[in-house]
Amino acid sequence: DAMRSLLKLAVILYCVQSGDGHWLRSLIDASGSRPPPDPVAPVRLRRRRSAEASPCGLRSVLLQVRDLGLGYDSDETVLFKYCGGTCPHASSNHDLALSNLLLSGALPRPAPGELWHSAPCCRPTRHEDIAFLDNSHRWHKVEKLSAAGCSCLD
Repeated sequence: DAMRSLLKLAVILYCVQSGDGHWLRSLIDASGSRPPPDPVAPVRLRRRRSAEASPCGLRSVLLQVRDLGLGYDSDETVLFKYCGGTCPHASSNHDLALSNLLLSGALPRPAPGELWHSAPCCRPTRHEDIAFLDNSHRWHKVEKLSAAGCSCLD
């Protein structure tokens, strides 16, 4: 459950940084009030000009440990590093064929919650541990919590 919360936080941070509205909306609309967005046709959120040209790289945010959603009772502030930014995309023959098969109806649509993507993604290539003191004055070390390097991955 703690890892699921961390994963949701990482996805939200990625969505906010990269401006990919379809990822963020799929998390927010999980309540079912609206039909989920089409994972093949992403909806873009409005971006700041500086974010559009921002290449894939390491980002950071100061957070209280409890905001990480891992179940630790700590008021301590840590520097959480994550990957964000854009990656160059060159369509491969696979991408073209997949798009044509989806448009023609030859392939079934992805199941709800299943997303297909063929664009490179800015992801961590290395991680680092974070240590902190909880409110009961005990030290904790969470391994591989923060990104230490980023790259565009297919």
